[in-house]
Amino acid sequence: MADKPGRDSAARVLELFEEGRKFTEDLLKENERLRAAVAQARIEIRDLENRYIKVDVARLQRRLVSVEDEVAALREENAELKARFQSVEDENREFADRYVQVERQNSDLVTLYVASQRLHSTLDYHEVVEVVKEIVVNLVGSEAFAIYVVDASVSNLVLVGQEGMDETVQASVPIGAGILGESARSGQPYVVGEGASLHAVGQEPIACIPLKVGSDVVGVIAIYALLKQKRGFHAVDLEMFELLGGHAGSALYVSSLYAVSERKRNTLEELIKLLKTR
Repeated sequence: MADKPGRDSAARVLELFEEGRKFTEDLLKENERLRAAVAQARIEIRDLENRYIKVDVARLQRRLVSVEDEVAALREENAELKARFQSVEDENREFADRYVQVERQNSDLVTLYVASQRLHSTLDYHEVVEVVKEIVVNLVGSEAFAIYVVDASVSNLVLVGQEGMDETVQASVPIGAGILGESARSGQPYVVGEGASLHAVGQEPIACIPLKVGSDVVGVIAIYALLKQKRGFHAVDLEMFELLGGHAGSALYVSSLYAVSERKRNTLEELIKLLKTR
C-alpha cells in the first residue's frame, strides 16, 4: 500500500512535465506564428511604403511636368511682352523723332516766313543778297556757299554774293556746265549722294538750290560745305529748298528790276537836267 502513493506522485510529475512540454511546444509554435506574422506585416508595410513612394514620385513627376509647362508658358508670354514692349519703344522713338522733325520744320517755316517778309520788304538789291545769305546760314545750315544770278545776255551765272569761300570761287559759270550750270539749266535742285564729304569745301558744290520766278530760273545758290552741327540733308531740307528758291528768286528778280529802273530813272533825270541847262 505504501508504493501506490509514490507511483501516483511520479505519474503526477510525468503528467506535469508532459503538460509543460506541450505548453512549451505551444508557446514555440505561437512564437513561430507571431514571428511569421511580424515578418509578413513587415513585408506588407514595405510594400505599402514602396507603393506610397511610387505614387508620391509619380504625383511629383506630374506636378513637375505641370510646373515646367507653366514655366514654358510664362517664358513665351514674357518673350511676347518683351517683343511688344520693344515694338512700342520703337514706335515711341519714331513718334519722338517725327515730333522733333515736325517741330524743327515748323520752326524753320516760321523763320523762313519772317525772313521772306524781310526779303519782300525792301527793294535794295544788296540788302536782299545779305538777307538771302542769312537764310542760307541759319536755315540751310551752310558755312560755305555762293549766290549766282542768271545773265541771259551771255547765258552765264554771275556771282553776286558768297560766304566762307576763298578767292578761287568761280565768278562766272556757263549755264549747263558742271553741276552748278546743269542745275540752272534744268531748274532742279541737286544734293550730293551719301558718303560724300559735307564739311570740307571742294571743287564741286554738295547742293544746288535753283532760284525761280514761276518756272524760270533767275539764279542758283551753290552749297559747298555745311556747318559742323548739321550732319546731312533730309526731306525737310528739300522742301526748304523749294520755298527758299521761290522767295529768294522773286526777291532778287524784283530788286534787280527796281535797280535797273532806278538807274534808268536817274539817267533820264540827269538827261532832263542837262537839256534844261542848255
